[in-house]
Amino acid sequence: MYYDYRRYVKFVLLPSTVVSLLIFVILMLTLRALIQKLGLFAILLYSVPLFVQLVGLLYPKIVTSRKRKEIEDNIHFYITHMGALATSEVSRKEMMKILSERKEYKALAEETRKIYMLMDKWNKNLAQACRFIAKRTPSKIFADFLDRMAHEIDSGEDFKEFIKREQETVMDAFSNVYMGKLYSVDVFKEVYISLILSLSFFTAFAMIAPFLAGFSVRFMLMLMLFMFVVIEVGILFYLKTVVPVDPIWQTSGELTSVDWKLYKWFYISCAMCLVVFTLVLLVNYVFKVFSIPVPFIIALSVTPLIIPGYLARKEEVLIKNKDKNAPSFIMSLGASASARGGNVIESLKYLTAHDFGELTKDIVSLYKRLSTRINKKRAWEKFSINTNSNLIYRFIDMFVEALYLGGDPKDAATIVSKNFSRINSLRERRDRTANTFVGICYGAIIGIAIALYISFGVVSVMNKMFSSLNISGRFIQSILHTVSSAEIAYINAVILAILFIHSVIAAIAIKMIDGGRWMSGFLHLVGMIWTAAVTGYISELTIHFLMGNI
Repeated sequence: MYYDYRRYVKFVLLPSTVVSLLIFVILMLTLRALIQKLGLFAILLYSVPLFVQLVGLLYPKIVTSRKRKEIEDNIHFYITHMGALATSEVSRKEMMKILSERKEYKALAEETRKIYMLMDKWNKNLAQACRFIAKRTPSKIFADFLDRMAHEIDSGEDFKEFIKREQETVMDAFSNVYMGKLYSVDVFKEVYISLILSLSFFTAFAMIAPFLAGFSVRFMLMLMLFMFVVIEVGILFYLKTVVPVDPIWQTSGELTSVDWKLYKWFYISCAMCLVVFTLVLLVNYVFKVFSIPVPFIIALSVTPLIIPGYLARKEEVLIKNKDKNAPSFIMSLGASASARGGNVIESLKYLTAHDFGELTKDIVSLYKRLSTRINKKRAWEKFSINTNSNLIYRFIDMFVEALYLGGDPKDAATIVSKNFSRINSLRERRDRTANTFVGICYGAIIGIAIALYISFGVVSVMNKMFSSLNISGRFIQSILHTVSSAEIAYINAVILAILFIHSVIAAIAIKMIDGGRWMSGFLHLVGMIWTAAVTGYISELTIHFLMGNI
């Protein structure tokens, strides 16, 4: 990839070097006393200027990787769109202009804009422009496609036939990249469970260590909590770079009736959470009707979030069913419209009598809007947006644009529906990966809860046992280390914080992997918090029973 290194040195490398040096000088001159008090945490402060300098040094690599990811994440839509446009009478130059104006293609749109500018401003032909960009694009898939296109144009092959043939080649390359990312997630799952369980056992040791060697309980637990947060957030950043960008929900930015319903129930459930939390506190601490353990107070308080989580999850299942029926609808519409001389409305009227599963209701609504002949383009937009499916929203837009540019309905439908089906097949593999990760997350929360609450039970019993011994205070302080009841409560609070943070981040990670909306993650959030509460309570009761009989 071509990069202007003069601009890089002037606007990135030099500023990052100056900033890192300034931070280092400030740390040395003004925070020396504070750094001495922080001890091991001082390493984190000293690593800040190093991190700033590292970002400056790696900036070209970061930019290149980001552009390559954007290209590879959108190449399947791009080649499908190009194939649909190729069925019309649009010129090659006009096709490049149309594709370059699609902001949803991100880096691909920018690369296509460069091709168009070379043709429009520099009077280069398409083959020359493609070869020029192929040498500078960061994506091998896109570079290979441009090289093949340049070669076929120079050899005089029919452009439409070439684009049709390239559908299979580019989609195969995209499928390999997609499957490779899913394989990376599968490998990551093994590392994830080992990492989380190792952290939980380190935290368990950090709880027991103060009683064996007299370390500060607060320092040890704050250190472990910090490590938990850093590693969990690092896991999210890793998943963001590895997981394929393939959202389930439509990305037009326009809110549908389903969106309004979900947001309404989200706000209602948040209010219900506050009400439940208040009632539990009154029952537990003011009126003292029951003695509810703190983990169950938290679990009861977040339980109302299961309502928007369930509704969002139900809608995602509905969207996936619509996606499965969409290719057959597009193919049927294209074939019918081609047989009727391009009359889409009459073809739709015929198709409304057929069963397309969950998509049938939306098809009927589309026919009613088109039959009014007020705004056909907006009618298609409303149809694709109201399905709430990102795939339908993107592929229908390509198909309709090809129709209005004079493309053959059957040829355009064949290209779009075939690639649509390929993405559905890849999504099935992604769903299996996401489902196994859900099981791993629940297993991890059980392992963490068992390890932490068994250790907490041992600590509580040991502290109570040591404190009740009739031995001089000096001997107890030098051999048998004890902590106050406030520090025992502090240990319990840190355990709750670790379990809650892990549940939140695990729920986010699940939705990142399956491509769903964050709101449907509430279902897993509530489930993991309840799992942690029940597992922890049973573990604590078990260890108290066993150690009470010693």
